[in-house]
Amino acid sequence: MNILVVNWSWYPSGGDWTYVENAIKLYEEKGHHVVPFSMKDERNFPSAYSDYFIENIDYKKVNKRSLTAGIKVVMKSIYSFEAQRNLERLLDDVKIDFAHINVIHHYITPTILKILKKKNIPIIWTFHEYTPICPDSIFVSHGQVCERCYGGAFYNCITHSCKKGSYLASTVAALENYVHQYLNYYAYVDYYVCASVFQYEKYKQFNFFREKLVQIYHGYNYDEIDKAKLIAKQTDEKYIVFVGRLEKIKGIYTLLKAMQICTGISLKIVGDGTQEEELKVTKQTHQLNNITFLGKKNKQETLNIINGAEFLICPSECYEVLGFTVVEAMALSKPVIGAAIGAIPEMVIDNHTGLLFEPGNAGQLADKIKLLFEDRDMINQMGKNAHEHITRIINNETHFENLKKLIPSL
Repeated sequence: MNILVVNWSWYPSGGDWTYVENAIKLYEEKGHHVVPFSMKDERNFPSAYSDYFIENIDYKKVNKRSLTAGIKVVMKSIYSFEAQRNLERLLDDVKIDFAHINVIHHYITPTILKILKKKNIPIIWTFHEYTPICPDSIFVSHGQVCERCYGGAFYNCITHSCKKGSYLASTVAALENYVHQYLNYYAYVDYYVCASVFQYEKYKQFNFFREKLVQIYHGYNYDEIDKAKLIAKQTDEKYIVFVGRLEKIKGIYTLLKAMQICTGISLKIVGDGTQEEELKVTKQTHQLNNITFLGKKNKQETLNIINGAEFLICPSECYEVLGFTVVEAMALSKPVIGAAIGAIPEMVIDNHTGLLFEPGNAGQLADKIKLLFEDRDMINQMGKNAHEHITRIINNETHFENLKKLIPSL
């Protein structure tokens, strides 16, 4: 089969790409041919189909160049005629048996669904966020969980300036949702795949095509995990680790507050983000010499750092869809201390695969860190439980078998 895999990026860009890359390898291992459709970018992996990709969209133009250029970018991000034309050209040249959509809002846009439907191509769409029901994609407004847009009341995004705290960006985001709600191209999708029970229930709660929603945990290729396990630890130092974007919604400020209490425990922070410098100032201000910022690392380096840690901290304060960092830590037999929010409790089973705490509660987090760090037997047992649990619910074979129920010809 020729499988069209659609994603806004064709390079490592985050959790969405981790899933897409695994899906590509899985399809190819099963004897299928993957045809990508994406956006041009110098960071993309080479592809024989890159001539069909849409031109790169530069959102910086909205703020830094002419008003006309900004308007063109905004219009493209809502309704892409270019994506329709390019996809139609691709489908004329290559027979596609079914399409697997991933992240397309703001770049490729849902307008391509019309073209796929016209060609009678079956469509499944794996959700990696919440854009169809939340203009800001993550149910966060000014650092707090927000569900004001329930029932399609997207104007709340504008009145509360939810998108980056900007009235203009929020207006564009709300307009995009209203446009796609009106066009209703979403109806052309055969199945919407939710990566967690939490995400499935949230879309169901918001009455988004309830009859087309299915819950299938992601697949994952554990080869790199196995490789990391074979590498000897670089140091005898005992430390805990955080891996992720350095943003408030990821709970990093709560973690730093907790570390003010856990002064005798070393924390390594892997990742970068818009608040990195502010966080480093916080470290200096409170003389948190037990914290080390390592910056962004590549996949194998990150896995090696996690493998050397006692356990991982996932202090998110937003509705995590799944979280591959947690998957990878648990696959490395590391317990996880996680915030009880979003899909985290589906992986972090309290007192079994790790420990849960109330999101944003630094004192409670500190107590959990000290409790686990000082108990080697608990770390070992929870690590073993974590590995068994995560490899059971998240693996390529189970994922593929569940996809076959949606696309029997797979």
